[in-house]
Amino acid sequence: MEKILLDTDIGGDIDDAICLAYLLKEPRCKLLGITTVCGESEKRAAVADAICKASGVNVPIVAGMDSTLQPIPLYPTPDGASALENWQHDTFEKADAPEFLYQKIKENPHEVVLIGIGNMTNIATLFQTHPDAPDLLKGLYVMNGYFGLEQLPDPYYNWNSWVDPLASSIVFSSRIETHRAIPLEVTDMLTIEAKQASTLLRADSNLMKAVFDFGDAWLQKAGKLTSHDPLAAVSVFYPDICSYEKGFVRVETAQKSNMGGTSFTSSADGNVEIARAVDKERFYRILSTTLAEA
Repeated sequence: MEKILLDTDIGGDIDDAICLAYLLKEPRCKLLGITTVCGESEKRAAVADAICKASGVNVPIVAGMDSTLQPIPLYPTPDGASALENWQHDTFEKADAPEFLYQKIKENPHEVVLIGIGNMTNIATLFQTHPDAPDLLKGLYVMNGYFGLEQLPDPYYNWNSWVDPLASSIVFSSRIETHRAIPLEVTDMLTIEAKQASTLLRADSNLMKAVFDFGDAWLQKAGKLTSHDPLAAVSVFYPDICSYEKGFVRVETAQKSNMGGTSFTSSADGNVEIARAVDKERFYRILSTTLAEA
């Protein structure tokens, strides 16, 4: 059984909701709590709560930081939160998410895996406020970074880093027992058409109906599903689903044209393992089988 904390910007892209649904149904997962991050974190917390309630599971949820350590020229909002009227949920006010994370980690030293699938603001603040937190973690798995050969069309494609480059830099510089990053060029390997997503991830349970209600508009608009965030979660329970390379990650925090950009230096002494490849067929088999138990 893995003790898990999830930090998420749920409320827009459907893959955050799928990631949460997977954790709720993974039999080896003990979900200790959820924190939300990014604009209107209270609504994001309500979305997470609605999905948990749809699955019949009670999970502590804290609405976290909606401002970033490094200012950016926008305030992202959770478009999918418009579906909240369709689902039972509690209401939330912003609270101290980093402190909540720390207390859970301190209560379970060297037993907690923290999964970060949004911008790194809550996690970086946790590490800054409590310097012992990285040492107390069993693992940190983040969906963050881009290390592909081709240049991205725009820096914001590397969203989780771009939204708060300073926070991303703080997190990538931290040493944790197991520190793994799932970057964009690897999750892009998991892209499937929207119609295929509806077949693989059938909305025939209350949980999956909620997932699609909150994320289907985004899915149909995009016309495809890329399982960025679910891979971060699945890789905790199936450590060999990805291959990794160890080294150091640097984050650009000054140059506007490459803001949030991530670069990697391979080293046996590195503090981060970045995913290099993923078994796509096995990943979707695991995901669809687990969610079919919903």
